[in-house]
Amino acid sequence: MRFLIRLKKSRREFKVDKSFTTRSIITKRTIEISEAFGLGIDEEKVFDVYKGFIIEINPGDVIYITGDSGGGKSTLLKELADQMSNCDEFKEVLIDKFIEPIIIKTLADKPIIDCVGKDTSEAINILSMAGLNDAFLFLRKYSELSDGQKYRFRIAWIMNQHKAKTWVFDDFTALLDRITARVVAYCVQKLARRLGKTLLIATTHKDLLEDLNPNIHIDKRFGSEVYVKRFQYKPRECSILKDVKIIKGSRKDYEALEQFHYRSYSPLPTFVNKFYVAKIDNEIIGVIAYGSPYWNIKARNLILPHYNIKPTSKKLKLLNCDFTRIWRVIIAPKYRSIGLGVKLVKETLPLINKPYVEVYAVMAKYNPFFEKAGMIPIKTDFDKNYGKILEKLQKMGFDIQLLSSKKHNLDVINKLSEDGINELKRIIIKNFLTPRFRGKSLIPLVMNNDKDAMAEALRRHRLNPLYLIWKNPKFKDYPNPIL
Repeated sequence: MRFLIRLKKSRREFKVDKSFTTRSIITKRTIEISEAFGLGIDEEKVFDVYKGFIIEINPGDVIYITGDSGGGKSTLLKELADQMSNCDEFKEVLIDKFIEPIIIKTLADKPIIDCVGKDTSEAINILSMAGLNDAFLFLRKYSELSDGQKYRFRIAWIMNQHKAKTWVFDDFTALLDRITARVVAYCVQKLARRLGKTLLIATTHKDLLEDLNPNIHIDKRFGSEVYVKRFQYKPRECSILKDVKIIKGSRKDYEALEQFHYRSYSPLPTFVNKFYVAKIDNEIIGVIAYGSPYWNIKARNLILPHYNIKPTSKKLKLLNCDFTRIWRVIIAPKYRSIGLGVKLVKETLPLINKPYVEVYAVMAKYNPFFEKAGMIPIKTDFDKNYGKILEKLQKMGFDIQLLSSKKHNLDVINKLSEDGINELKRIIIKNFLTPRFRGKSLIPLVMNNDKDAMAEALRRHRLNPLYLIWKNPKFKDYPNPIL
C-alpha cells in the first residue's frame, strides 16, 4: 500500500494520494479465475484510489461526496477529516461513526429532550433539525429509539457540540426514507451555515444535491477518477416545498391529521369552519383551521383599545365581523422544520378576508413560524387571577409543573380530605372546564366526585400562550395595532 497526505501552508488545500496493491493467494479457484480472465496468477497489481487529488476547502463550506459503494468515498472522507483535525480553522472535527459509545455511556437513559440544547426551546429546535420532530419522541430515551431515530439523534448530538468546527457524516441518511433524507439534509446544512460549521457528507445517494446546496460536490468513480464541481452558494427553500399545493379543505381533511395535534382531548368547536390543506399529490401533509375569535383577550385590548368594550352581543357581533382566529396548525411530523408551517400560514392569511387574524398558542414560544409568516407577537403579563388559582392548587399539594401528569394529579387527589375534594371540584368547574366545548363531557363526572375525571380536567390546565396578530393590508381604514 502507498499513502501520502500533504497539508499545504494555506491550511485550506488538501492533497490525497492513496493506492493499494494486491497479489492473489494461489488456490485451485484463483488459478481457474486467472486462466479464464487472462490474469497473471502471481502478479502484483497496484490500484490507485486517489492519485494526486487536491481539493481546496474553506471554513464553512458544505462538501457533498457521492459515488458507488466501494469507490472510495469513505476513504476520502476519513483522510480529509484527519487532515482537518490538524488545522486550527477546522478542528475540533466530529465524526458521526465514533460518537455512539459516548451517547450510550452518558445519555442512553435520559429523555432525548434533556440531552441537547440549553433550554426546551433550543432542544426542540435541534431535535427538529435532525428530523426528530414528534412530541412523543422528545420524551423517549435513546435506548428506546429505532435505528433510524438513533441515527437522527446522533446528528442532533453533533449539532449540539458548539466547540466543534467541522461535522463529518459517512453514509449520510442511508437508514432514512428519501423524503426524510431530503428534509434532514436541508435542515443540517441550514444549521451548519447559520453556525459557521464546515460540513462533510459522504453517501451513495445523489438525490440530496438540491437540499444540501453544497459549495463543493465531489463525485468519486471507480479507479482514481474524481469529478469536482463548485457552486456559488445561494440560500433556497427545501426542494419538497416546490411540490406543495395549498388549497381549500374541509373538516374531514383536518381529521386526517388530527392525531398529530397532541391536545386531541380539546376537539375543534363547530364554529371553526374554514380549512386549508397543504398537499403533495394526494397526500395531506399540513392543515390550518380558522374560526371565530376570542371573546376577550388582554393583549388585544392593549393594542386595539377600541375593541375593549363591555362583553355584550354587540361586541360579539363586532369581533366576529372584524376578527378570525387560527385554531390549529398541524404539520405531519415528516415534513416539519422545512418552512411548511410558515408557508401554510403566510399563504392563507390573505384568503380569510378579515381585517385581523389572531392566534393564541403555547407552541409559538418555541417555534416562531407564526412570526416568520408575518404575524406580530404581543407579550403580556401572566393572568394574575389565574396565578392565584394555581397557588391554591399548590397549597393543596399539586406540583404545578406536573399538572400535565394525570398520575401525579390522581396521587394528590387520593390524599385529599372530603373538604379538599369539594374545594377542588369548585376550582375545576369554574376555571378548567366550560359548558360550551372545553371539557364539557367531564363536568357531570367531576360533579359526581369522579377522581379520574378531576385528574384529567387538571391535566388540561391553561398554559401561558403567546398572542400574535396580523393586520390585513387590504383594510386600510382599520387602525393598526398599537405596539
